[in-house]
Amino acid sequence: MLKVNMRKKGRFFITGWNITTNQFEYSIVQQNEVKVMGEFSEGLNEQELAILVKLIQKNGSKVNQTKYTISPSICIQLCFRDIIEDTFILPQFMQFLPNEQWDTCTWERLLIENANIDPSIEVTHPEKPLWDNPKINKEQLIAYLVSVSPRLLPFVKNRLLTTIRYPHGYIGREFFYQKNKPDYAPSFVTSFTKDEIDYILCNDLSTLVWLGNQLALEYHTPFETIDSEHPLEIVFDLDPPDETHFLLAVTVAQKLNKIFEELNIIGFPKLTGGKGIQVHIPIMHHHFSYEDTRLFTSFIASYLVEKNPDLYTTERMKKNRGKKLYIDYIQHAEGKTMIAPYSPRGREGAIVAAPLYWDEVDKQLQRKNFTLDNISKSRLTDPCPMASFFETKNDTIANIIHSLKKG
Repeated sequence: MLKVNMRKKGRFFITGWNITTNQFEYSIVQQNEVKVMGEFSEGLNEQELAILVKLIQKNGSKVNQTKYTISPSICIQLCFRDIIEDTFILPQFMQFLPNEQWDTCTWERLLIENANIDPSIEVTHPEKPLWDNPKINKEQLIAYLVSVSPRLLPFVKNRLLTTIRYPHGYIGREFFYQKNKPDYAPSFVTSFTKDEIDYILCNDLSTLVWLGNQLALEYHTPFETIDSEHPLEIVFDLDPPDETHFLLAVTVAQKLNKIFEELNIIGFPKLTGGKGIQVHIPIMHHHFSYEDTRLFTSFIASYLVEKNPDLYTTERMKKNRGKKLYIDYIQHAEGKTMIAPYSPRGREGAIVAAPLYWDEVDKQLQRKNFTLDNISKSRLTDPCPMASFFETKNDTIANIIHSLKKG
């Protein structure tokens, strides 16, 4: 039978056979569990068909008159036209993989091997454990980066990148900051020199995957791009005294949103991936200086503290804050950095700096629901909460800053 040359391919294993239709059930390992992906019949020649049927009859179990099941053991390669909502379009048999272990036929490997990345990239030690609770290995991290790249890359494009690398994964706890592009970086990794530092620019998927392969778990950027001295956004960092006071950050975020609604300003909340919440306000359609934005951030922060002096503070010294939530507006300044939306964090639980919808910011909000594996499972099928970020103008901020300048 003619085998159509399709653009995508993957490694799977057989888990069943329908005798009546001669359809073979194929599966993959996803999130450490066996998941049935569909059935195929195309692509097998007569000899291959006979071999496959014989293997299933010998090693499988007949569950009824029309169906066999078989434990994972027969690994195969399929080609297909596309994947739409976890459905493989026109799957066809390519070849048996007798030297493949079934547990290496993973969804994550499939995503990586079909990603549009530089062919020189090889994921080394994909089985390396990075987090132990939940259990996440290197291959799963890189597959996550591939999946979120359309959402993450716009927020790091042309911004001087600081990564935090964990050479032994978060499990090892050891980490270091990396700003300079190393000498061994491949040619597709671009950079920009500032203050004698050759910063990496994470402008494409190949660079992002390469960084993930280097075990860069966190991605931090400044508020401006290399093309401008003006900030693209204002960010309020709501930092509770500890994780048990997370609801303080929720409450302040709600208050900020109410203020913004009254001022006709659109803000975008996200988890920090740590113990707090950050609220992003896009201003890239204006040319504010950091001195301008400081007028706005200090005004809003001071107003919140004045209304709730027992709960919130702008005190920089941690020892002087007590159990109050710190509204950090000073961090929004030239040379400072923030965690990028969708960046993983080198923290317990593999919590992601996940963008949120405003209606999620309530007392039921729980950080533990936004782990790297949960984002991969459920959040990426919905529109990104920050999808309209780069089109949002927030023109009224100009009038507010002008009024604050006048005093």
